[in-house]
Amino acid sequence: MKVGILTFHRAHNYGAVLQCYALQEILKRKGHTVQIIDYRQPWIEEFYKVFSISMFCDADGLSGKLAYLKKNLKKFLLAPMRNRHFNMFRLDFMDQSLPCGKGDIPQDYDCYVIGSDQLWSLHCLGGVLDEVYFGKFRHKSSSRIIGYAISADMNSVEAMEGELPLLIKGFDALSMREEEIADKVSDISGQNCEVCLDPTLLTDMDIWRPLIDDRWRKRKYVLMYEVRKRDRDLLRRKAEQAAAAIGDGCRVIDLSQMSYSVTDFVSLFRYASHVVTTSFHGCVFSILFERPFTMLPLWNGYDLRYRELLEALNASDRMISADEDIIPGKMDFTKMKASLAELRKSSFSYIDKWIGE
Repeated sequence: MKVGILTFHRAHNYGAVLQCYALQEILKRKGHTVQIIDYRQPWIEEFYKVFSISMFCDADGLSGKLAYLKKNLKKFLLAPMRNRHFNMFRLDFMDQSLPCGKGDIPQDYDCYVIGSDQLWSLHCLGGVLDEVYFGKFRHKSSSRIIGYAISADMNSVEAMEGELPLLIKGFDALSMREEEIADKVSDISGQNCEVCLDPTLLTDMDIWRPLIDDRWRKRKYVLMYEVRKRDRDLLRRKAEQAAAAIGDGCRVIDLSQMSYSVTDFVSLFRYASHVVTTSFHGCVFSILFERPFTMLPLWNGYDLRYRELLEALNASDRMISADEDIIPGKMDFTKMKASLAELRKSSFSYIDKWIGE
């Protein structure tokens, strides 16, 4: 079967491109011909430009424009290198279609898989929903439209409440990444919405091995990763505390600025002495590579995804409060990986049923 994936593959974000790569590889293992549909989503394209003229012009007055420049100064400096890293990864590891917009999405796929990532979160799209991520585009009448582990925040789902039953009518099957969101979508629409794992959680080492650079193996470091700037100082203090406890020249490597390549991101998780993070995918890769890790929930609305995951894996003890000390050391992942193997079954069953083996 020829399968096209629609997701945020052009976001310059580690989690976005790696969940896309993971889903591509999982479906290829199932024997499908897989392409990432190179949909150039307008807001995503504008947001990741080195300098967005439209966003600058939309800023309110001189003070707003100055605030835009000040807020994005570091982005302007890092963007060229970051863009190069992510573009190289897409060229090297993603099988992409020709670039397209909403009106010319290729129509030769037997199945369109929409997901995963926060495709229904309005704040990821400048506050405006994109009907492409609801399957609203021209395609063969025989093509399936499958939603796989789509993510959203509750505010966005509630904002779309009146439109949602009609928006999702074209899906042959629909699944969300968060149970709380799936329940809400089901209640609003009356349509069954299942829960599936983020594609990265379906993978094994063989999928990631082509991305891993073994030059990181001999280095001793604590890895910190945070995607929200306001949490970074606290996270760094915790990472430095862990590095000091490990000793023997252990240092802190910070992935938060996204100045490392995507393959370095994967490699750094593979060989970290300890991981300190508030990121869902930071949690995921620590588990996949069995690296000791500590999560620092801040109860600010952004912790739901990894809290649900750790609860499902009976590993909530990996979360500490801001006033607790990190005590690094070896971790036994046996029970966690056994629980993850059980969780995977329903996601693979969903893929096999609706996309095919």
